[in-house]
Amino acid sequence: MRMELQGLPERVVRAGEAFWEPGGNVIHYQDGNNRDDISLRFTVTMLCEPDKPMLVLVDDEELAQRKDRRAPRPS
Repeated sequence: MRMELQGLPERVVRAGEAFWEPGGNVIHYQDGNNRDDISLRFTVTMLCEPDKPMLVLVDDEELAQRKDRRAPRPS
């Protein structure tokens, strides 16, 4: 799986590996299958504070404001 998390370079998570995403003011931009010859399955366990939303979507304006925090994309 290929993933990009705000402030960190894009990385590939291989089968059997685990990763941690901090909560709070961090954007998970994207993830996807790094291979085109097999399908991808992964399990997500999410924890949050009681009475707080699990996931908060941001609008296009906020994404534009954080553009400088994205890792450079390979060309």
